[in-house]
Amino acid sequence: MSQAQTRLQVVFADLRRAIDDVILKHQVTLEELLAAIEWLQRVADAGELPSASIFFYKTVLKATAGATYAHPEKDGASHWEMEGPAHRPGAPVLHSPAVLPMRSDEPGEPLIVSGTVRTTTGDPLPGAALEIWQIDADDVYSGMDSSDFEPLNIPNDSTGIPADNLRARIIADAAGRYEFRTVMPGTETFGLAMDSPLAALTQALRLEGLRPLHIHSIVSADGCLPLTTQIYFDGDPLVDSTVEGPVPADAVKATTRHDDHLARGLDRPYRTLTYDFVLRPTAEGAALTAR
Repeated sequence: MSQAQTRLQVVFADLRRAIDDVILKHQVTLEELLAAIEWLQRVADAGELPSASIFFYKTVLKATAGATYAHPEKDGASHWEMEGPAHRPGAPVLHSPAVLPMRSDEPGEPLIVSGTVRTTTGDPLPGAALEIWQIDADDVYSGMDSSDFEPLNIPNDSTGIPADNLRARIIADAAGRYEFRTVMPGTETFGLAMDSPLAALTQALRLEGLRPLHIHSIVSADGCLPLTTQIYFDGDPLVDSTVEGPVPADAVKATTRHDDHLARGLDRPYRTLTYDFVLRPTAEGAALTAR
């Protein structure tokens, strides 16, 4: 009687089949294989093996932490995204419409984000909570320093910036609607040294060592599965060339520029963006709705 295969045996067998398929499909030569091994050795010698996880880190999390929001195309649920190291719990609680905590001279173009939180069956979710955080226009996350991003070498000096800057937990209204004002986010880097083996690979692949412009959110409501996701911006070339893989098309939203800033109490033109968060009901929540 044969023994049951271990998880290592099963996963390695599938991985080998996948690599074999690529080798055969593209007729990879021995020289190319040895060059790949040599590159891995250079990555190890440079101490970059932990950082190499950025190529597949999000995929691994998508299969684990994001499993409850897999296959959003089947029911119209919002896409899942990784939380990332910049999340900090305990952000100030604000009721919609809200202005994210920010400095009086906060740099960046004002941005107003609004929409509705609803279920996959179209029901609005009154009082839904949206935890929002983002990098500022000068490419800094508040309340953090570079050590929070290790093993990546991402510069982040938040000295002098309030710890809750551009961070809040926003409560939607009785119709599940929300609105908050912030600023357009800056650009987050992966912190790859220009002369490193990983940077050389990303350049050869024509990928940027930067993340697309984005705003993080964790959305929760009674009777629904919590959703971790990110909002991306139309017109940002980085959405198609990032190291961590392509961004879902429905996560990329267009902004509209407005010049009536005085009517909004602002001192400069601003942008608006509409984004509806669609949550999946829990089994118990779906049963209550069906009654």
